[in-house]
Amino acid sequence: MTTTADRRPGGRLSPVALAVLVVALLLGSTGGAVAHGIITGAKIKDGTVTGADIKNESLTAKDVRDEPRAWGAAYTTYINDFVTASYQPIVSRSLNTSAKGFLAITATVYAEDDVTLAGDGRLQYSLRIDGKVLAGYRQLHYKGSGAGENGAVTVVVPVLKGSHSVALVARELGTGSFITSSSLSIVYTPTGGATGVSLSKTVVPRANR
Repeated sequence: MTTTADRRPGGRLSPVALAVLVVALLLGSTGGAVAHGIITGAKIKDGTVTGADIKNESLTAKDVRDEPRAWGAAYTTYINDFVTASYQPIVSRSLNTSAKGFLAITATVYAEDDVTLAGDGRLQYSLRIDGKVLAGYRQLHYKGSGAGENGAVTVVVPVLKGSHSVALVARELGTGSFITSSSLSIVYTPTGGATGVSLSKTVVPRANR
């Protein structure tokens, strides 16, 4: 009996195997972008981008432009005989944000009762953001003549894209304070949240009492 040899090359792939190979090559070359979808700015903002997504090097400057940023300012020159009864800036900082988001602001101040002025000092302080003062106030409670105190205030506020100004403001409702240092620390983030924050355009000094 005569037999005929199989003429198919041993290395030839079946249609099914070829299809599987093509899919595997596509997934490998795109780093998962085919399976997970094209990377967009929305994915960058909501934190759903993974390491597999960015292997295809499709990220652009536009996708990552809203990264967190930080600014700082400090004032260490003494402010002697501070007796101003209305809010005055003692340290300030201007900044620009590339998109709407949130500012996390922390300010600190150190002051002493001014011993060169008779009576007791009473320093109140707050934050002024884009011309509006944070509702409420903080006060340094000196424990005696010439005594000093540290103060701090922290707040998170929403902001729009553009230029902004932030200042630590203070006013004296006693006989006088001696301010030795103050600082600002500001962090911008494109996402976040803030509740219960109130800013007032008009600030009326409290009566000295």
